[in-house]
Amino acid sequence: MKKWTTAEMPKDLSNKLYVITGTSSGIGTVLAYELAKGGARVIAANRNVEKAKKAISNIQNEKDDLSSLRTLKLDVSSLNSIREFANKIQEDESINQIDGLLLNAGIMALPARKVSVDGFEMQMATNVLGHHLLTSLLLPKIILANQSVILSTSSSASSVPKDPKLWDDLNAEKKYDPWEVYGMSKMAAIHFRDGLRKILKKEGLGNKIKVVSTHPGLTATPLFDDSAGVFGKVFRMVKGLFMMTPEQGALSSLRALLDPTMDDGSFIGPKGLTGFSGYPKQIDVYNPKLSLDPKLQEKMWNYCNETTGANWKLN
Repeated sequence: MKKWTTAEMPKDLSNKLYVITGTSSGIGTVLAYELAKGGARVIAANRNVEKAKKAISNIQNEKDDLSSLRTLKLDVSSLNSIREFANKIQEDESINQIDGLLLNAGIMALPARKVSVDGFEMQMATNVLGHHLLTSLLLPKIILANQSVILSTSSSASSVPKDPKLWDDLNAEKKYDPWEVYGMSKMAAIHFRDGLRKILKKEGLGNKIKVVSTHPGLTATPLFDDSAGVFGKVFRMVKGLFMMTPEQGALSSLRALLDPTMDDGSFIGPKGLTGFSGYPKQIDVYNPKLSLDPKLQEKMWNYCNETTGANWKLN
């Protein structure tokens, strides 16, 4: 298959249920729309529920039946909000299983260091810690699906960090570089993938739950609106010229979720020469020396467990 598009999606997803974080703009909106349009039950988790609903209404057609789409409140940077959201899902008897968890919400390269309500650097809190805890809390319903997929969102920005000493300052208290911290949060998506696969394999669930990471490519979304420095300015300048549309950027995640030929533990992104654009396929991770370092992966995994209180015991 040379080009994977939404035409390759299964025609009927009515027996599936997917949870997606961050659907109020960009790629997340497209993911929620395409999956709900296909008949899947979609739980869209957002800090701003009304904004998320409006984003969907802005792209849907009159004939679209999106009655299976449900938007719930979730601030992924708040550990308390995550626990409240997860409790709702666990207590909802209409949710028998979760077929896919798409960890899509994210922020990028905040100019100044900010901290979450729990005191963690905001990019790490939003992009990494919240998703780590959320996955652990939703896992009991994920394992109830016949086959499920957990998807962490990485980026070519994971090539930015170069110094292993950064793993000794994951809260960016000693040094805050906007793009370096963002790159760390995107490399953490690879560490998360590999750490979770170890847990699932140990529990005998490796053949039942696929864990993958994706790279959406250079996509024109609001993610760039507040990003810092020269990179941020350049990206905003070319946003409408050379970047992919959110519809194109969403293809990596849609293929990772729906194409059974994608391998467990794979990295799916645009197949173009630069990795910035193109149709999605399995590609090599960025910055493999650090991304695939088992000691750094373990450091990140332990940090996430310690800061969030995530519990991975399934019995």
